[in-house]
Amino acid sequence: MDSNCCNDVNLINDFKIDCEQRLEAARRLSRSFKLDLKAVCEIDLHCHSFYSDGYLSPAGKVFEAWRRQMKAIAICDHDVVDGQLEAIEAGEIFNIDVIPAVEFYTDRSGIEIIGHFPNVKLFKNLLQSHSFDLVCEPIRNAKRRQLQGMIARVPKCFAKLGFDAVITSEDIDRYVRNGVTTKGDISVILWQKYGEEFVKRKIATDVKDLQATYTTKDDMLNLPLDSLDIDLTPAAFVQCIYVWGGLPGLAHPTELRTKEGLGNEALYQEICSLADVGLQTIEVDGWRNTKCPESGKYQTELFEEMRQRYNREHPEELPLLFTNGSDDHNQPGEGLVLGCGRDNNLNPEFGRYSNIELLRNRQRRLLS
Repeated sequence: MDSNCCNDVNLINDFKIDCEQRLEAARRLSRSFKLDLKAVCEIDLHCHSFYSDGYLSPAGKVFEAWRRQMKAIAICDHDVVDGQLEAIEAGEIFNIDVIPAVEFYTDRSGIEIIGHFPNVKLFKNLLQSHSFDLVCEPIRNAKRRQLQGMIARVPKCFAKLGFDAVITSEDIDRYVRNGVTTKGDISVILWQKYGEEFVKRKIATDVKDLQATYTTKDDMLNLPLDSLDIDLTPAAFVQCIYVWGGLPGLAHPTELRTKEGLGNEALYQEICSLADVGLQTIEVDGWRNTKCPESGKYQTELFEEMRQRYNREHPEELPLLFTNGSDDHNQPGEGLVLGCGRDNNLNPEFGRYSNIELLRNRQRRLLS
């Protein structure tokens, strides 16, 4: 890679410059950069940018998809849609199909709801009418207070383990790209600052383990959002996305097992309950594709069977569709790769570009 390309690869992900400067770097890269990477899947419908807890810019994520010779991505930042226009324009530069999206935390630790908006024109109209603001802005403000409180809990939390830890304003500037906007940012800062010592003391094995064991646990760092005048239940977010004209989906269903301890039948009943209020998709395939302790099946196989079971048992309803996603943040120590998952464990059959048309057809049907 020549020096000009190296400079533009850095510029396209620079959070200190404005969007148009990043897009100018994208235009130069589209003319001169030689594709150098591959992906397991043609599409990745769940990844993150630095507008939530990702490390790359929206344009940088699209560039990564292009250099991996992919065809489509959806950037699903947590509780915000701030970077979507940048991603859409980058998609036009690199000829990558960008599906606008958002991922909402809910009041259930094991459930996050994704909204995909395959109709870009509709999505832009929603932005112009400030439809998202009524939900996203109160959450943004409440999260700011929540995360400040969690940072304040860091010294006491790790003192219980005989370890001195603190997060300073200098740490935030050094280790995260756009300030602390999610719990994942707190995990990243702690891992960047203390990761080697955490491993040595067997406190955590990687940043994901740190997140699950400490950052999201109420008796460790986690704090609830303070009172909001909006409904944070999974059903409410499904209905909200549905009313906006998007496709509400259940992200990484296996989190219902790991965070809430649900068995397979209880997990299936949760899917049925959400489908009753408008759920359209299940993220069948993702990097969490380990073996289910209950059935011995890989998670992807299990969730695809649940999706098909729902469709068989509810022939009068629109069938649930599948999505895939690496949930890639590009966080240091994360080990996830766009379009690939962890150690290339995404399944190509769920990552074909043809699935985008199925999603578009479903959105057309709902809108009609």
